[in-house]
Amino acid sequence: MKFVAALLLLVSVMVCARPTDKPGVYSTNAEKYDFIDTSLNIIQFPKGDAKFQPLFNKLDTLVFENRGQVKILHIGGSHLQADVISGRIREHFVKEYPGASAGRGFIFPYSAARTNTPSSYASKYQGIWDRSMNIMREVNKPLGLLGIAVSTSDPRAEITLLLNKYNTTPIWNESSIRLFGYSDSNNVVPVLKVDSIEIEGIHDTASHSYVFTPPHPIDTIQIAFRWTDTTYQSSMSQFVTDSLIQDSITRVQDSIQHIQDSLEALKNPKAKSSSSAKSSSSAAPVGVAKTDILLNNSEVALDSMFEGECDVLDTACLAMEERRSLEEGKLVADTLASDSNKVRVRPRFTLTGLLTETNAPGISYTNVGINGARVPSYFEEICPNFENELKFFKPDLVIFAIGINDANVEKFDADGFRKNYEQLIARIQKVSPNTALIFETNNDMYRKVKRRYVQHPVGETARKAFFQLAEKYGAGVWDKFSLMGGLGSMAQWEKANLAKKDKVHFNLNGYHLLGDLFFKAFTQAYQEHVAALPALEPVTPAADTTKPAAAPAKPATVPAKAATPAAAPAKK
Repeated sequence: MKFVAALLLLVSVMVCARPTDKPGVYSTNAEKYDFIDTSLNIIQFPKGDAKFQPLFNKLDTLVFENRGQVKILHIGGSHLQADVISGRIREHFVKEYPGASAGRGFIFPYSAARTNTPSSYASKYQGIWDRSMNIMREVNKPLGLLGIAVSTSDPRAEITLLLNKYNTTPIWNESSIRLFGYSDSNNVVPVLKVDSIEIEGIHDTASHSYVFTPPHPIDTIQIAFRWTDTTYQSSMSQFVTDSLIQDSITRVQDSIQHIQDSLEALKNPKAKSSSSAKSSSSAAPVGVAKTDILLNNSEVALDSMFEGECDVLDTACLAMEERRSLEEGKLVADTLASDSNKVRVRPRFTLTGLLTETNAPGISYTNVGINGARVPSYFEEICPNFENELKFFKPDLVIFAIGINDANVEKFDADGFRKNYEQLIARIQKVSPNTALIFETNNDMYRKVKRRYVQHPVGETARKAFFQLAEKYGAGVWDKFSLMGGLGSMAQWEKANLAKKDKVHFNLNGYHLLGDLFFKAFTQAYQEHVAALPALEPVTPAADTTKPAAAPAKPATVPAKAATPAAAPAKK
């Protein structure tokens, strides 16, 4: 039975939460910033919210009856890879809705790709890996939903993801893990390590995935890779370790020689060190990660937003990062090759993502984002396995936050932008035709011209494109551009310590504020749906025929509809 009044109370509490409320508190108050127009913090429905009824009905079942799962996909670029705004929204859903978590959703060992791990979990790896990302000029691996892949032929390779690393109270306890990936020659398989036991997965050849069922729910996912020829794997592991030790010794010697040459040059500027040329020629390739020469080649996670990364719009830096990846790949090939094993091809495994789930009722919220991604970054030519992986998640709601990189150009093609979105939406609707869509308009931004930042006037044009898409698809719009203050407002957000100096990205405070605002807007839209639900007639118990009939009592008055909650801004 649906207890409408009870839910209205629950939703009202969530909307009006104070900084002292727990759990899922709102730590920032948008009202104190006069440049933020909080009256615009609503989900607008240009063509009505009929397409949202399947989503709202599933939420009704979850909230009122504690049954079923609701799956949300939030897709974008660097804002989403960092997973601060999406992580904030996820935290609200998981902590404030009955039923708790239905699983963490899609995750990835971003540290193995030498890029920042989402802020909501940690990742680390062992071994030498190369990467493919959907923002690279040349993508040499078929990518999936996440737009990223890592590949290794290192016999020592492992990845570890710690889902509750930053949670004071554990949130995630996963009962099923599906690993998407493949071996080039079917001679290496992933295994899940739990309690010092290696668990083999069930290989689903149709989806190129392996399904693992741990003996108990887990929050640490450790994957190793086992070659069919275990003897060859063991001997190669020892060979790589010995080679890296020798390589590290050589590098230290080169560094000492370089320091000695520098000191000699300071003493006698005219003197030329006889060994300087040798030192220069034997130095490591530019950009090679220092951690590649660690004895066990183990690397800690890159867990802070954008750590070790280029500015998402700095194309020169991104090109350097891509060049670095190629140089590291060459170093790997040189290190692993020898006269005795050049003929034999080492087993190689490519991983494109992991999906973690539970059987519990609740909400599963997945973020998808790559620094620098544009809408075409998720097209079939680059991510051919997009639908293949998405079908295991089948979102009930998709929040689109791609567009900041598409629009930050000298001449923005709004028509081309919409057509690109139509192509991406078609891919999603193949898998989940009834999914609800919310478009998140771009934030205000500046462009760097020479050495100064200038306003980019494209914000309003991009905003209109999002509303046109919403009209076509019966979608909702969260108008972040207008909400934050419109053109030029990013400078005010930076001044208020809510945005970074690049005037494109927000900082932790800003992302948390935006996450709070979005959750309030979504909750309000759902609250209006609940307010329109008719109250159910009370169930009359069956008459007891063993007792004499009593005089009929006056029936209680039943309202036609649930009580209306506090007034909220009307839908637009």
